[in-house]
Parts: sequence; C-alpha cells; structure tokens
Amino acid sequence: MRIKKLKYKGRRALQSFLLCLFSFFLMTTAYAQSNRTESTLKSQSDIELMAKAARDEGLDKSETFQQILNAFRQELAGKYLFDEQSATLIANDTFGKITAKKGDKQLLIRQIFHALPQHVMNNEQVKWQQRMDSISKALANGADFEALMIRYSETSTAVWMRRLDMTDEMEQVAFALRKGQISQPFLSPLGFHIIQVIDERQEDNEAYVAAYVQRIKEKVYPNREIAQQIDKLKQTYSFTENRQAVNRLYREGKVSGTLFTLGGKDFTGEQFARFAHAYPLNVRLQYEAFVTKNVLDCEVNHLDEHPDYKQSIQDLANRLLAQEAYNKHVRMPSQTDEIGLQTYFSTHQKDYRWSTPRFRGAIIHAADKKTAKKVSKVVKKLRNVEWKEAERLLDDKTRRKVFVEQGVYGLGVNAFVDELEFKNGKATPMQGYPVALTVGKKVNGPDDYREVRDQLLQDYEHYLSEEWLSGLRKQK
Repeated sequence: MRIKKLKYKGRRALQSFLLCLFSFFLMTTAYAQSNRTESTLKSQSDIELMAKAARDEGLDKSETFQQILNAFRQELAGKYLFDEQSATLIANDTFGKITAKKGDKQLLIRQIFHALPQHVMNNEQVKWQQRMDSISKALANGADFEALMIRYSETSTAVWMRRLDMTDEMEQVAFALRKGQISQPFLSPLGFHIIQVIDERQEDNEAYVAAYVQRIKEKVYPNREIAQQIDKLKQTYSFTENRQAVNRLYREGKVSGTLFTLGGKDFTGEQFARFAHAYPLNVRLQYEAFVTKNVLDCEVNHLDEHPDYKQSIQDLANRLLAQEAYNKHVRMPSQTDEIGLQTYFSTHQKDYRWSTPRFRGAIIHAADKKTAKKVSKVVKKLRNVEWKEAERLLDDKTRRKVFVEQGVYGLGVNAFVDELEFKNGKATPMQGYPVALTVGKKVNGPDDYREVRDQLLQDYEHYLSEEWLSGLRKQK
C-alpha cells in the first residue's frame, strides 16, 4: 500500500503559495510573550512607556521585530480582505450540490489511527501496515474496538465529523459505511486508519455554512474564494493587462516591458523573472501567482488608511516592543544576576519564613549502625552544603555500605525525616540500607537564597519591574 501522489502539483504549489501569503507562524510565540509581560504591568500606559523606551534604544529596527510585525500585517489584512458575503454564497452553493448528488449527513465515528509523516521510511510504513492488518483481523474475530483503540490509537474519543473535516480518502470510506460497520485499514496523507461509524445525523444547512465560512476565515481563502476576491480588487485598482506581452511570456518563458498595470504602477517582465526564480511552477501558474501577490500587496498597502487596521498594527507593535524592552531591562537581569538575587534575599529574608518548621540536614542510610555512626561523624564536621558529598571522603569499603541524601524537608516530604525529626509515622528502610540517621536541625526559614530560588526569581523580577517602570514614569 502506498500513499497516493497528489495530483496537479503545480496548482497545489500555487495554492500553498497563496495560503502562505497570510501565514502567521511567527505570531504565536510573540503573542504568548507579550501577554505574559502585560500580566505584570499596571496599565496600558505602562506598555506605551516601555514601547517608547524600546524605540529610543532602536529595538524597533531589529530584523526579528520587523518580520513578526509584517507577518501580523498580512494576517490582519487577510481578515480585512475577507468577504463573508461571498464566502456564504459559496458555502450555500457547495452544500446544495453535495446534498443534491449524495445527500449529506454528519457521522459519529471513532477510529484506530496511527500518524505517518509524508516522507515515511518504507520499512516503517510496512510495519504499521502489518500491525493494522492484524488489528483488523482481531476486530473481525470479535475483538473489542474500544479496547484496541485505547491500546493502539493516537485518538481515543468518538467525534462528530462532516465532509469538511475529512480527507478525500476518509470521506470515501466513512460515508460508504452503515451505522455500526467497521472499515478495512486504509491509508490517507495523515496515516493509517480503521474507522467505525457509531451514529449519523442529518447535516444542518445553517451549521454547514457557518463551519464552511469559518474554515475560509482560518485558512484565508480556498481557490474559489481568492479568485472572486482578486477579481474585485483588480477592478478596484484598475488592473490592465498587456495581453501581447503575457502571451509572449507564455510562449517563450520570458519577456521584457510591461505585463500589466495596477494602481497606476507598471509591473514588468523583469520583475516577474525575479519573482518566478523563487517559485518553480510552470509559467502560467507563476504568472497567476505574480499577479495575485501584487494585487493583494496593493490592497494591503491601502489598508493603512483604515483607522481600525492602523490602530491594531500600532497596538501590536507596542506590545512587542514592550516585551523586548522588558526582557532586556527586567527578565534577563532577574534570571542571571546572582549577586542581585542574594542581596534582595538578605534584605527580605523575613518574607521567606515558613509557617511551620522544616528540617535542614542530611539523611544517612547505612548497612549497619557502626557504619551509620562513622559517617555521621564525618558529616557533622562538614559545612551543610557539603553533606551530600560526605561519601567521597570515605574509604571504598565504607562507601559501598552507605547512601546520603540532603535537603530541606517539611512534614510529609520524606518518611525518614517525618519519623526521626517530626516523630510522625514510621518509614520503611531502604533495601540494603536498614539503618537511618539524620544530621541537621529544624529551622523556621531559609538561610540561603538558593533554598527558595523559584519564588525568589519571581519576586526579584517583580522588584526590578517596579523599579524600571518607576523610572520610566518619572521621565514621562
């Protein structure tokens, strides 16, 4: 069994190119970081102060910032360009044709599924083909579908699915099954499937249209939608084509001079050649992509005149720049300034006192009492930060008969500390080390900043943030 080759490679490549025009892959991390920064701030005015500080330092000139902002501009442009009325008409038309030809319904399905990458090694595909065949035989012999799904599948819940949610391969198999039937194993571009139809219900036209329109929004445009949108934009920006030059381009693969005029600007064969170099399609598809890109670029450039669009760009730029400045002046120093952390701890030590005492010390597990006492004498002579290293000071014979652990333990953290120091419960001796002793003392708070490092990092970051923002506010 082989994964089917995709047809019309050129058109798929063109479609991928068009979708990539509005890709937003850089934005996820940027949004997460900027939202985390905003959670630490007092007000929107703080974000604007931080953004101004970033611009004063030239952080807005960085390549990464420009890439992220441009990606956002394209994504936002896609939303502004989206024509919901046209998309709804297409959705209704599509639903009507499907219903007329096949009848339409939603299926409640569950599946035994294993994902395979597109470029999977042949031996891996063969291995899973054999495994899925074995699972299919077991199902035919009465094995429980749910039990095999839990054991072997990467999905383990039943879901309602419509044709929009399925690959062509899955749609062909699923809609040919009756309720309760189980398919043979089959391969889609996603991987191997065995599916069972549990229930079915009629598709609702309104719900289908809503889902279709939302899918268009998420993926920007399918081919039909972008074609209609491009036609509208061509009229808006007075697209005029030099058919003689375009026909010569189709025949010879290159041409000089003007190919078309858009928004009062000429686009030439030389510009097309530079564009086509990066897109290895046939000439006609390259030309379609070249026209589409420039039509959309023309609209995006004019969107700067839209107040809401312009404000959205400005708001994101401020958040991103605030994040960059915050990282530089607060987050990075708070994570790397060990002297600052230690100083902050020493002046706020009382804030880190514990509500109940804890035991700071070492737990010695030994093969016998004599060894335990011998090791405890060594431990007591060392500084507490070296207790765990006591084993290296022992001779080989003794070292094999002892295990030392150390830390700060509250009640309920370590069974041996609970028994020996807090007189609570009884610990089960470690195998091979039946004797346990403790060396140390109960304390009410940390002596060393490293004992509360995680909390201290948060507090020190907050402290640096307040100090920095206070300075910015005074400069306002």
